[in-house]
Amino acid sequence: MKKYFIYAASALALASCSSDDFLGENPGDVQNATTAINFSGDAGKITRATSNTGTPQKMLDGQFKVYGVKNVNDKLVSVFPNYYVWDVADMNTTSNTNGWEYVGKKDNTNLGTGKITLTKDQTIKYWDYSASEYHFVAGSPIEAFVYDVPSDGTTKKINSATISGLAGHIEANETGTALATNPVYVAAPVKVEKANYQKPVVFTFVRQQAMVRVGLYETIPGYSITDIKFYKAEATAATSNNVILTSDTEGYFVGGSNLTGTVTYDWTTATPSYTYTYDDTNLKKSKNWYAGKLSTLTTTSTDQVANLYGTDKDMSTTGYFTVLPTPSATGQKAIVIKCDYTLTSDDGSGETIKVTGATAAIPAAYSKWDVNTRYTYLFKISQNTNGTTGSNPDDPVGLYPITFAAFVTEATDKTQGTTTTVATPSITTYQEGSVTDNGIEYQSGKAINVTVTNAKGEVQTLAAGGTAVGSVAVYKFTDAINEAEIQVKGTTGATPVTGTVTGNMFTFTPDAAGYYAIQYLTKEATTTAPAAYTYKVVEVK
Repeated sequence: MKKYFIYAASALALASCSSDDFLGENPGDVQNATTAINFSGDAGKITRATSNTGTPQKMLDGQFKVYGVKNVNDKLVSVFPNYYVWDVADMNTTSNTNGWEYVGKKDNTNLGTGKITLTKDQTIKYWDYSASEYHFVAGSPIEAFVYDVPSDGTTKKINSATISGLAGHIEANETGTALATNPVYVAAPVKVEKANYQKPVVFTFVRQQAMVRVGLYETIPGYSITDIKFYKAEATAATSNNVILTSDTEGYFVGGSNLTGTVTYDWTTATPSYTYTYDDTNLKKSKNWYAGKLSTLTTTSTDQVANLYGTDKDMSTTGYFTVLPTPSATGQKAIVIKCDYTLTSDDGSGETIKVTGATAAIPAAYSKWDVNTRYTYLFKISQNTNGTTGSNPDDPVGLYPITFAAFVTEATDKTQGTTTTVATPSITTYQEGSVTDNGIEYQSGKAINVTVTNAKGEVQTLAAGGTAVGSVAVYKFTDAINEAEIQVKGTTGATPVTGTVTGNMFTFTPDAAGYYAIQYLTKEATTTAPAAYTYKVVEVK
C-alpha cells in the first residue's frame, strides 16, 4: 500500500507523507495431493532501508514458530504445540510444498538459513475432517515469541502471545551507540474451515515496528534561516536544534530497547485479528519524540538527506528511525511541531529577524503510527508563517513585506484581492472591497467567497457541510487562533456559520468581527481513523 499525505499550516507547510507496506509474493491456493498440513508465508516489507528485504524467507530469516489447534465437538485441541518452521529449497515433501518444513527430530540442528535447532520431536500432521475448523498463529524470530495458551483439560484456546526483543527510537541519540532494532514479525491469526482443508495454511507476517522521518526546508525569499530551535511539549521557550514532534497526550510516544509486548487474539469475527500492548518494564513514554539534529537548513525539498532530516545515531542513511507503533489503545491525536528561527538577509546587510512560535500540526488521521509502515513528514517554512516577529503578545503574527507606493492622481481603486493558504489542497478566499492601503482586510456584513484547488491547480467541487470529501464548514472564534491550533484543539466552543454552495464556490457572510476558520474535508472518517481536514483562518474586522 502506498499513501501520499499533503498537509499545511501557515507556519510550516507539511508537504508529503508516504508509506510502504505488504510487498511480497503469495503462493495462493495450491492443492496438495495428500492431506498433510503444510504452511506458506508472506512477509510485509516495511521499507528498503531495512536489512530484511527480498523473499519472505529472507525477511523472516528463514524461520517462524506456529501454534495451532482444531475444534472437535466444540473443544479446541492442540495440534501444533509451538512447532518450529524453517525454510527449505526442496518443495516436494509431504509436509512441505511451499518452501517451509516442520518435520524433524529433537536436536536436529542447522535447519534452514536461520540455523535453528529443534527442542523436541516434530511429527507430520494431517487434516482431520471430524474437526469443524482450525486456528493458527505464528511469529518470527522463534526466540522472540511465547504463546500463552491457557488449558482446561483437553481444551486449549489461543488467547495471546508474548513478544520480546522489541526496540524503537524515542529520545535524541547524538553521540551514543545506535539502537539495535532487529525485525520482529507477527502473523495475522488464521482460521481454516473444512472447505480449505488440504490447502496450505498461509500466514501474512507484519513487522511490529514502523519507520518515521521528519524533514524541514525553507523557501523565504531574500533571507536564509541561520538558527532554528524547537519546543518540547508544553515548554514556553525553544531550547534544542533537535527536531521535536510533540503531543498533548501523556505517553503518546513509546520506545526503548529490550522491550516486551502482548499480542491479544480475537477469534469472534469471520476474519480473526489481534491487538497489541507494551509491557511497562524498560518502556519509555513521552509527549516528545526526537527526529534528528539540524545543523543546516536546505532551501529545496529534494536536497541531501542530512540537510533535510538532520543527524542522529539511530537514523538510517535515508533519514528513517525505527519506532514502536502507537499502542492499539491510544487514541489518535494531532502531532505538533513548533519552532523559533532567525532570518538573515541574503543581501549582505547583516539584517536579522527573529520569528517566534511558528507552529504546524499533523492531523490526527495521520499521526498514529501503524505496524509495518513508514512515514515521511516534510515541513516547509515559508513567508506565510504564523510565528511573530515582535515581543509583545498583541503583535500580529506573520511576515509582512515592506512595500512602497506613489500616487500621482486620484483614481477609483478597482483592485481585487484574494489570499490563499500554502497547502494542498489550497483554500482561496475573496471579499469584494477587501483591498486597502495596508493590504487585504475582511469586513463583517460582506460575503466571503471560498474556492479550493488541488495540487494540479484544479478547482474542486464543494458541498456545504456533510461527511464526504469536499465538504466545507465555517466556524467563528472570538479569540485569535491559527490553523495548527485548530488541528490540535478542534472546533469545540466555536460558533458554526452557515453558508451556501454555488457551483464550485462556497459563500458565507461574517456577522461580526472575529476569527473565521474555513474547514475543508480531505479524508472521510472510517471505523478506525478520524476524518482529516485542511483549515484556513481569516480575521474579520
